[in-house]
Amino acid sequence: MGAQEKKEEVAAPPGGKKQKTSKEVYFSVLPDRYEPLIEEVEEEREETPEERRKRKEEKKRKKKKKYKKYRKNIGKALRFSWRCLMAGLQNMASTYSTPLSAMSTVVTEVNRASGSKA
Repeated sequence: MGAQEKKEEVAAPPGGKKQKTSKEVYFSVLPDRYEPLIEEVEEEREETPEERRKRKEEKKRKKKKKYKKYRKNIGKALRFSWRCLMAGLQNMASTYSTPLSAMSTVVTEVNRASGSKA
């Protein structure tokens, strides 16, 4: 099957120069009806408009599916972050809306409870 090469391995002499060596080449006889395998020609063949349309639709479908998945994940992330933001704002609003006298009693109660545990 084609030409094969075989090199003789020779150790380099101490001088550092490589010696010239000969190569053994093997030849084989090919059959009369030999047909080389050419895969590239098959790939380059013209496709029919029907095949081209199907390929484009499949590509479009995959792209659509991928974007749908991204939209779903981004929507989940936005909803979760919106909930966190709203909870934080509500907590802040409730803190500011309580009267200062009520806050001072709550703070002292918390300090007494934490002091008794220690």
